[in-house]
Amino acid sequence: MSLQRQSSVEKTPVDEKETSPVSINDDNGSRREGRSLVPSFAPGSPSKPRLPYSWQLAMIVLTCLCTFGNHWSNGLIVSLKTTIIKETHINNSQFATLVAVTNLVNTFLCIGLGFYIDKLGGAFMSVVLAGFHLSGAVVMSGAATNHLNSYPLLIVGKVLAAIGDGSLDNAQHRIFSTYFAPGKGFAFSIGAIWCVANLAQFTGQSTANVIATNLGTYAWALWISSIISAFSLGCAITVFFLDRFLRARYDITDQTSGRRHMGRGRRGAFNIRAIRFLPMTFWLVVAFAVFENAGVQSFVSISTQIAQQRLKKGAVIGGWVSSFYLLLPAGLTPFLGIYIDFNGNRIGFLFLSGLTFLVSMLLLKFSHSVPTFIAAYVFYALSQAVTPAPQVEIIRNIIPGPQYFATGFAIKKSVVQASIVIITTAAGRLQDLSPTDSLDPAVTLWLVYAFLSVAISGFMLAMSYFAPNILPAARLSQVAPRDLPAEVEKLAANQGIVVRKPDPEDEDEGVSEIKAKEKILKSPVHQSGLISWAYLLTGLGIIFIGWIMFGMGVNWGVHGSVVAGTVGE
Repeated sequence: MSLQRQSSVEKTPVDEKETSPVSINDDNGSRREGRSLVPSFAPGSPSKPRLPYSWQLAMIVLTCLCTFGNHWSNGLIVSLKTTIIKETHINNSQFATLVAVTNLVNTFLCIGLGFYIDKLGGAFMSVVLAGFHLSGAVVMSGAATNHLNSYPLLIVGKVLAAIGDGSLDNAQHRIFSTYFAPGKGFAFSIGAIWCVANLAQFTGQSTANVIATNLGTYAWALWISSIISAFSLGCAITVFFLDRFLRARYDITDQTSGRRHMGRGRRGAFNIRAIRFLPMTFWLVVAFAVFENAGVQSFVSISTQIAQQRLKKGAVIGGWVSSFYLLLPAGLTPFLGIYIDFNGNRIGFLFLSGLTFLVSMLLLKFSHSVPTFIAAYVFYALSQAVTPAPQVEIIRNIIPGPQYFATGFAIKKSVVQASIVIITTAAGRLQDLSPTDSLDPAVTLWLVYAFLSVAISGFMLAMSYFAPNILPAARLSQVAPRDLPAEVEKLAANQGIVVRKPDPEDEDEGVSEIKAKEKILKSPVHQSGLISWAYLLTGLGIIFIGWIMFGMGVNWGVHGSVVAGTVGE
């Protein structure tokens, strides 16, 4: 039985100019003509050579370094908690506000910046966002210099840095989605980003107190972070001019549109109706990220303290032990990206990341021995390792119009920011209510988050194998790139999708029946878009709850060490 689809599906402004004829069989066997949402491909200039691999490698290295300063300073404030509270004469509640402001700023800002990343290009926006982060880092450093110790200036600096922190990695992803197609280096490039990011965060987090102690003031730790941020801004500027140089000299295809890379994305104003073109699989991935991403990222904020409680050691030992979880992802993520490029299994990795997170929390919850604690942190490190690359890759893979990749990724990230605030504020309250200041009650929250992430990813994984026609985008993201054409033909036949064979000149420009069918399969089956609006309203509800929880946390005066200072991915 074939699946009916309306031939008058509403099109985005881009798609209206990028259609090719298709026909879809209805249940009575009659054929209806429509227009597919297929990107047109413009042939490159024959006078320009193809982009060499050496320049692609240079683009990967420089783009990865754009956020080196961002991730260096990511856990810096939390690591310096005791010193900052002492020098600025603030309480736990005020410190909680300082470290949580990044998440709050980006609950809404990520969506708007995601649109401009799609519109203006990742290279240009990387310079803008890295500039914001540097300005914030300099203000925070100045706030601690010459014994000024100004809490209001620290807040101002944190807000400026947060504008850059929240979307800088999104701009990186947009650059790589332009230069690399799914299955052809995109997942590897994302893995390389997180290899550099984890190394930077490990170094910054583990050396902050050492620098502050040996140089006599925590201002030096912040100024060194500012210098690293200036280096990252220099890398972003280099990427911007390198991108212009490569476009002028080589024939580069924008892998998000199939056209020649021009440096800019789609035109027009922000249109919230674009969410109607995001399939159900996308919203399931967002739901998964609300629990798995937020859980994994926010656990960073208590990892040092729980290590101290379980190992009965001081802050220095606890900090080093809790920082080692960053080393495994740093070494594993590039190879994981290579595997995904060749073999797919994106949803399988989502399930694996949720499962390892669940095992880690179960070990922490139900055992207090040192060997079990070490095993829990090993599983947590594995969860960290398999979280970033598959999630970024699957967002790119399941969206029918890849030119909206940054916007879709920003929607997911905004909701994750709010979820981080919710779980960390609630965890801080539970710790405050504990007569022994124990984190054991708070671990229950992370256990619930882990269980829900496994349930959602397990559902998607089961549907991709046992009911692929219900979630075709999920099924296509699971198969290996080499098997994709055959899988597209199979699913299209099951749903009665027939595409007219393109003209020979269209085939030369890259238009094919497979691409047309793949985009139709990934497009949502909708009439009025009410389901998509319901998903969006649910996401906005989570963001609203996050703001309420933050306000309650300030009123409660929750432990600043428990409120996340990280930017959820």
